[in-house]
Parts: sequence; C-alpha cells; structure tokens
Amino acid sequence: MTKKQFLKKLKENIESLNIEEQERILKEYEELIDEKIKSGKSEKDAVKDFGDVEELASGLIREKNNYKENDIIGNFSKKVSNYGERFLEFLSQKDTKELIRILIEIVIVIFLISLCHIPVAILEELGKSVFYILSSPVNHVFYVIWKVVLELAYLALSILAFGKFIGRRYFNEEVVKKEIKEKKSKEVKEYENNLGLSLIKLGVIFFKFLAIMVLFGISMYLMGMGLILGICLYLIIHGVTYFGLYLVMVSLFILGIIFFKLLFDFVLDRKFRGSKILVSLVTCFVLLGFGCALATSEVASTSFINQNPPNLEMETLNEEIPFTNNIILVGNISDYVIDNDLNNIVIMYNYYPIGTKMSTKITKEENEVYLNYKYDEFKITKELINQMLLDLKEKKIYNYYLEPQIIVKSNEENINIIKKNRQKYYHNNKEYLTCEFVRTYKVLDIIKGSKEDYSYITLSSFLDDEIYTAKIKNNLINNLLVDNYYEFTFQTYQSYIDTDIDDVFKDSNVIRVTKTDKLPSEQINDNSCRVFY
Repeated sequence: MTKKQFLKKLKENIESLNIEEQERILKEYEELIDEKIKSGKSEKDAVKDFGDVEELASGLIREKNNYKENDIIGNFSKKVSNYGERFLEFLSQKDTKELIRILIEIVIVIFLISLCHIPVAILEELGKSVFYILSSPVNHVFYVIWKVVLELAYLALSILAFGKFIGRRYFNEEVVKKEIKEKKSKEVKEYENNLGLSLIKLGVIFFKFLAIMVLFGISMYLMGMGLILGICLYLIIHGVTYFGLYLVMVSLFILGIIFFKLLFDFVLDRKFRGSKILVSLVTCFVLLGFGCALATSEVASTSFINQNPPNLEMETLNEEIPFTNNIILVGNISDYVIDNDLNNIVIMYNYYPIGTKMSTKITKEENEVYLNYKYDEFKITKELINQMLLDLKEKKIYNYYLEPQIIVKSNEENINIIKKNRQKYYHNNKEYLTCEFVRTYKVLDIIKGSKEDYSYITLSSFLDDEIYTAKIKNNLINNLLVDNYYEFTFQTYQSYIDTDIDDVFKDSNVIRVTKTDKLPSEQINDNSCRVFY
C-alpha cells in the first residue's frame, strides 16, 4: 500500500471526527511516513509499520472519545478558544466589503433568533394562565419553574443555532474554497455564489428552530395531558361517568401526538405520508366533536353549587384589636355583626379546613390595620377527595372556597365609624377596584332640593315594606316618574353590602338609574358585590 492509498483509507475511516481533527491526524501520519522513508525504509514498509488501517482508525477514534469524556470542561473551553482564534483569523483575511457582508448576516441571524422568543413568551403567558388557577404561593412557584425552564431552553437552543450558523457558514468556507481550487467543481462554485439558495437554507434553519421551540411546548402539553388522562382513569375506576369529557381529553392528547410527530419529522428531515396524517386528523376531529356533544349533555345535567358541601364544617379564628376613631380596616370584609357589649373590635375568620391550616396575620401601619392571614399548611386530604368523588357521582360540583370569610364584630357606633373610614380610604386609594351591584326600588315621591344639583327621592323595595328618602344627583334622575320601578346601580368599596336601604345609600354611590318593566319577582336585587376589590 502506498502512502497516498494509506492516507486516503485512513481519512475514510476517521470521518466521524471533525474536519480539524481529521486534518491534524492525516498531517501527523504523513510526516511520520516521510520520516521513515528518510531513514531508509521503502514507502510500502513505512506504511506497513502502522498495521491495519481500520484498526488504527478505530483506536484513534476511541482515544479521542475517551479524551472528550474525561475532560468535558477542558475540551469545551479549548473548542471555544479555537473557534474564537479561527474566527478572528478568518476576519483578518477579509476586506472591508466582505466584513460588512458578514456583519449584516450575523445581525440578520441574531434578529431571527430574537423573533423565536415570541413563542417562548406565548408559552410563558399560557403557563401563567394555567398555574394561576391554583392558590398562592403554589401558583407562583410553578410559574417561576415553568418560566426558568423555557428561558434556559431558549438560551441553549439560541447558542446552539448561532454556533452552528457561524461554524457552517464561515469555518467551513475555507474548506469549500480549497475543494473548489482542487476539484474546480462547478456545482460547488454555484453553491457558494448562489445567495438565493443560502437565504432559503437560512429560512429553513429559522423554521426548524421555531419548530424545536414549539416541540418543547407540545412536550409540556403532552405531559400535562398525560397527567389529566391519569386523573380521568382514576375517576372512571371510582364510578364518575363523564365519558364525553374523557373522550375530549383523549382526542386532544392524540392531536398533540400527531402535531409533535409532524414537527419532529420536519426537524429531522424525515418523510411522512400526508394521506395517513390526514386520516388521523379527521378521525381525531370526529371523536373530538362527538366528545364535545356528549360532554355538553353531561355538563347540562350537572348542578353547580356556589357554596361548600353542607356537611363540611367551618372553623373560626378570633382576634381582638383596640378601637380608635381613625382606624381603617383594610381587607375583604364579608359581614359586620353588631354586639353593643363590645368596646373593642373582634375580627372573626371563618374558613373551611379543606386540607388547609390557617392563622391570622393582622398587621398595623399607623391607623391602617391590614386583616391578613396565611396558610400554615396546604394539602389535599383523603376525606376531601372522597367527598369530591361522591359529589361528582351525583353530578354536583361545589365551590370550595379557599379564602376565609372575614367578619367584623363590635358595637353599632364603632361599626358605623369603621364603614365610614373604609369608604373614604378606598375611595381615595386608586390601587383598589370598585364593586358594582344593582337593587330595584319603586319611586314614591320626588322633591326638588334647595340646591339645583340634587333632589330627594322617596323609595320602597319589593323585598320589604321599608321606605327611605335618598339624596341623588339630578343628572341621574331627570326622567324619573312616580309609581315606576327603577334599577339603581351602586358603586362601592365595601365587599359586604347590607340589604337595608339606609345602609346601601350610606355605604355606596349611585352611578346609574334605569327604568325597568320587570315583574316584582324578576327584579334584580343583588345581595352582595359581583366584583370584589
């Protein structure tokens, strides 16, 4: 075997190594053979000293791989250093025009990579919407983990894509030129000069990068759907018959698998059969449609009850605080209880211990008292799961409140001062949202006030025989007629609204008055706010 034949065969057997390593090995063995020939050996004998070429190549590859495994950090840093040196050397050989072209290409690649952050941001917001269904602080922990995973994946893939582009576009350019010079290949020359083909390949790389990001999101989706299917199987075993919903979940899971395979094949340049995929998609959508129809019927037969199950007992925590005339209670108060034997204030926290243990955390800043609380323990108990399963079997879904009902207890004079201070505080504090509710009253009399801005209206409610005279702005009641019913829309910063007319007008502001022809039994009389601050 001649030196040329030996080196050619050696190159064929070490193609799994990178080009730089191949060139180093070939150059090293070429020099060794030349030294042996200079020492008096024939070319064939010099080549024969190295033994079988395939065994030699295998040994070199194993040696290289072992070195990589034993010194990952060192190899990585060396590789980065070599890339940097080669890239700087590459740039130093270019003229101004070529440098500007390279700069523009790099800017375009960075811009395309930055565009790929859009699906990452969408996935982050989607995760936020899903996780924030849970209670705090569990929702925040899951969201942070989700966000960190997505950002790290995006960073890693961005670095990989940028490195691949630099390596293939510039580091191999000299190799291509060398092959052009040696072979004078017309096809290779056209490849180098064909800007359109380069842009197409760059576009394909961009869409593959985008597909990889979407694949990551679909992977998370499939993991979540797998967990949901596990829950569905658990419910079926325990006799919960929502088969329409189960069929919808299965269909959505299969659709996720189909789209995952499509994108996976696209990234790896695999061929796929369009007819087979089309049949799979049509079948899935038919199952999904049938499942939705069946689920609609199942949901329609389900009772949604806005309270906890009646057999679930509440626990109460009490804490007493001193009363002052300028005290402001900040928090979501659900009710007031008058006890004229009390001089101070008793804050009552009523909550359902559905797997939770709670404690009060009342804090004070000057005259502001914050009615906070915290959960010392949060877990789902076996009793709660059994209760939910029993309710689902009976097609009942209860609203398991996690927030406690905060009740303020004191004497009547103190309660009135507390309400007044809270109303003023929330009205001036723009951080808090208002609450709107509607009550229906019959107008009995209208008396123009001494001032042109206001009038006095005597009202009565269908719910009781109570009569009250309210002072209301004229611009809200220009067209009011006696003996007609009107819907009064109130705005307040109180979460608890008493049904007493007197308290309603004291604790709220009238923002809208609308005539109604509804029958008394159909009239709107909200017992509490529909939106809480």
